[in-house]
Parts: sequence; structure tokens; C-alpha cells
Amino acid sequence: MFWDGKAFLPPDSGFSGSGCCVLRRVTFEVEGKPVPKARARVVTKGKRRFAFTPKKVKEWETVVKKEAKKHFERPFAWPVMVSLTFYMHRPKTRRLDFWVATTPDLDNLEKSVLDALNEVAYTDDKLVVVKSSSKRYVTDGVPRVRITVASIQDQKSLLDYEERPSG
Repeated sequence: MFWDGKAFLPPDSGFSGSGCCVLRRVTFEVEGKPVPKARARVVTKGKRRFAFTPKKVKEWETVVKKEAKKHFERPFAWPVMVSLTFYMHRPKTRRLDFWVATTPDLDNLEKSVLDALNEVAYTDDKLVVVKSSSKRYVTDGVPRVRITVASIQDQKSLLDYEERPSG
């Protein structure tokens, strides 16, 4: 079940606003072929060296960031749990497979999304303290990533997680 509305911080977090409630979990999808984070490319011009992120990766991160901004008023500033499910194109040779056991590597797919969510879903990706992810073949629809970001600020166990805020 998705929670309608945008995530925002409680009134005691130092931000102004009505603070009527705290959204503890946000789930949304970003359509498009997920792009793994590639190593930065290094170019030498004269005696200087420059590192840059490849264009495809930058474009994917921009798409993810743009969609995330629709769901967050302000980034979480405390520990969060992130769940990522990548839905990839199914090649004709893998009609019976469900899980994607080929490239791209899952950790590189995660990194491109986590970097894109910086300063939108959370203030820094160091706040991601619990992560769950998988990559599957598309069974219906288009290639995409399903993203869930959940606050775990006052929890000692993931079993304490509440789907909706109390009060």
C-alpha cells in the first residue's frame, strides 16, 4: 500500500511547517531502463586530469532525482531503510527465468539510484543503514525501478517498523 502525499520532517526537527504528521515510508517507481553506475572516466588535457561521470549514468540519475522530488518535500535527516527492485528487459533466450543473473551487477545499479536520491530522499546516502534490493525480468509493463525509502529513526529493530504514522 502506498501512502498518499509527500514526505516531510516532524516539527521538532528544526524545520518550520505545520508538522501535522510524519510520513514514515515513501514508495514510487521510475520508468526506464535502469543504468548501472560506471566508473568515473578520466581525461587528460595538457598536464591536468579530469574525472567525469558517463553521460548515460548522469541522465538516469537525473530521471530518478526528478521523480523522487515529486514525493519528498524535504530529505530525511536520520537513518533510513531503502528497498530497490529493478525490473529489466527479458532476452528471448531467458523466457523461463525470473531472476536476472547476468550483468549489470546489482551493486552498480544500486549505487546509481542511491546517488540520485542524495539531498532529495535523504540528506546523504550514509544515512542508508538498511538496504534490500533485487533484479528481476519484467513480467508486465516496462523496465523500471521500484524504490521504497522508510524512516527507521526511533527503531531498534526492523520488526518495530510501522507502515503508517501514529496520531
